Amino acid sequence: MDIFFIVVLTLVVILLAAVVFVEYRSYKLREWELKLKAKAEMRIATMKMVTPLKIQACERYLLFLERSQLPVLVKRVFVPGISKAAFHLGLLQNVEEEFEHNMAQQLYVSPDTWKAVKSAKEELVGQINATFDKTDDNTDVGMVAQALVALPNPFVDQAIEQLKIEFNEI
Repeated sequence: MDIFFIVVLTLVVILLAAVVFVEYRSYKLREWELKLKAKAEMRIATMKMVTPLKIQACERYLLFLERSQLPVLVKRVFVPGISKAAFHLGLLQNVEEEFEHNMAQQLYVSPDTWKAVKSAKEELVGQINATFDKTDDNTDVGMVAQALVALPNPFVDQAIEQLKIEFNEI
């Protein structure tokens, strides 16, 4: 009978150990599922907050790029009688101020989009400087304005396309 008691006691201990093990694994599984659910809910909440900021960033960069198109920029800065130096400075200041005003938006766009916007701005500044460098001091400001308006800027067009792609991915 002592052996029978020991066998039964051993089986009970083994059974209890198995139950404890199964319960522990179930507890850990539920804990892991809850953590996953909490992460998913946090991700959804974050996306609900970040998505409007991403959309706003795309809108603001698109506005910057549209306002930086040379015909638009020249129209905004050029006034009859403006000196060549004032016109040059006004164009550059306008681009820089618009760009700096929207610089923080880079947090909400992809690195490719940010690079495209930055390249468009740098190319635009380069085109403005090159156009002014090609003319002598006696060149009529109206002629410089016409030369600027006639320049294509594929970098701006590429940046606008990149913004559209990014926007459609949101």
